[in-house]
Amino acid sequence: MRRIWLNGLVSLGLLLAGGLALDLYRTHQQVQGLGQEVYKELDGDGFPVPAGVLDDPVFQQLPPPDQNRPVSLGRYKPPENLPQGGAPTGDGETPAPTPTPPEPAVSPAPAPNTTPPETTPSLETASPATPSPAVTSAPVRARPAGSPPPAQAQATPTRPAAAAPTSTAPAPASVPGAAPRSGPPPATRRPPVAPASFLKRLETSAKLHLLLIANDQETLGSGRGDVLLVLTFDPVAQQLTLLSIPRDTRVDLPEHGLVKINAAYAYGGARLQTEAVERFLGIPMDKYVEISLGGFREAINLVGGVTVQPKFSFQLDGSTFAPGHMTLNGEQALAYARMRKDDPQGDLGRNARQQEVIRNLMGALGHLSTSELQALLDQLSAYLRTNFSPSEVVRLRAVHSYMLDHQRAVHVQGVNRKLNGAWFYLASDAERQRLHLLLR
Repeated sequence: MRRIWLNGLVSLGLLLAGGLALDLYRTHQQVQGLGQEVYKELDGDGFPVPAGVLDDPVFQQLPPPDQNRPVSLGRYKPPENLPQGGAPTGDGETPAPTPTPPEPAVSPAPAPNTTPPETTPSLETASPATPSPAVTSAPVRARPAGSPPPAQAQATPTRPAAAAPTSTAPAPASVPGAAPRSGPPPATRRPPVAPASFLKRLETSAKLHLLLIANDQETLGSGRGDVLLVLTFDPVAQQLTLLSIPRDTRVDLPEHGLVKINAAYAYGGARLQTEAVERFLGIPMDKYVEISLGGFREAINLVGGVTVQPKFSFQLDGSTFAPGHMTLNGEQALAYARMRKDDPQGDLGRNARQQEVIRNLMGALGHLSTSELQALLDQLSAYLRTNFSPSEVVRLRAVHSYMLDHQRAVHVQGVNRKLNGAWFYLASDAERQRLHLLLR
C-alpha cells in the first residue's frame, strides 16, 4: 500500500512538473510571438554609419571624450567578421569606417513648409531672446541610502566617419567644456568600444540612448512625429535624462532641405525620423520605440490613467484642466500633452507636459509584473513597433532600476521665428554642441 501511495505521489509530481513546464513553454512561446509581432529593425542599421549622420564638423570641434567610458555603437552593428565598430586595435588607434554610398532618395510626401537657405538667417546666429533653463530637475523620490549621487554628464564619443572633414576651429566659448585647442589634437588612445550586443552592452558603463517616437495619427506609418523624446540611461551617475526635441526644430534633412524635424517621419517613417535626431545631436540611438497616437491613448487607459499637476487652467478637446492633482484617462492625457497655443512657454511648455505624462506612464509600466506587461503589450501590438526584444526589456528594467527614481529633464534652448510664412524653432550650433556634451 505504501509503495502504491509513493508511486501515486511521484506520478502526481511528474504530472504537475510536466504541466508547469508546458505552461512555462507556452508563456515563453507567447512572449516570443509577441516580440516578433512588434519587433522591427530600422532600415540602415548596418555598418558603417551613413556619411553625415554622426560626423558633422560641428561636433568634431569639441574636446575629446572621457577615455574610460566605452563608446556605444548605437543601432549600427558591424558584421561579425569585421572589427567591432572600430574597436581599439593593438596600437590603441581606432580604424575609421569606410564611407557608405549615398542612400536613394525617398519618395516625397506632401512637402512641409521649408525655407530656402539663401533667404533664412543662419542657425549659428539664432539665439533665444529669453533662454529657458537648460536643465530642470524632475520630481523624484528620496535617493536610497548608499546609492551614488548624480554625477556630471561624462563624455562618451560618437564614432567618427572616414569621409568627415576635420575642423580645427576652436569650439565656441559659450559651450561648457569646449575650450579652444591649439595645434593638432594629441594622439591619445581611444576609449574602449562597448559590445555590439545590447545585452552585453548593459553590463558596461556605456550610456544608452533610447528614442521614443509618437506620431499624430491613430495608426503607425502616417502623419508626422508629434513627440520626440530621447531617454539617456547613465549607469555611472545612476540617472535617467529626458530630452524633448521640439517638433518645429529646423534641421537640414538630406533630399529635403531645411525642414521641421518632425517632417522626417512623413518622408521616411521611424527610420528617417531616428536618423534626423541622430544628425541633430551627433549621437547614435541604441534603441527606438515607435507608437501611434491611438496606442499612446490606449496605453494610458490600460494602466488606469496617469496623475498630473497642471500649472494653470486651460481647456482643449472637451477636457478642462485646473491647477492641482488630476488623474487623466487616455483621451484627457492626449489633450493635456498636446496643447501649446495657450501655454506661455509655447512648445517648451508642451514638451514639459509630455514629459510629465510619459514619466508617470513609465512609472506605472515599471511596477507591472512580467506577465502583466506581456498582457498589456499584447493589446498594444497593433500600435507599437520597436527594435527591443522581450529579453532586452526585462534586462534593461533590472540593470537600470534607478530610472524611475532619479531623473532629470533637459530642454533644447532656441528661439521661435517665422520664416516665409512658417514658424520654426531655431537651435544654434552652440546649443547642439551643449546637448551633445551633456548626453554623450
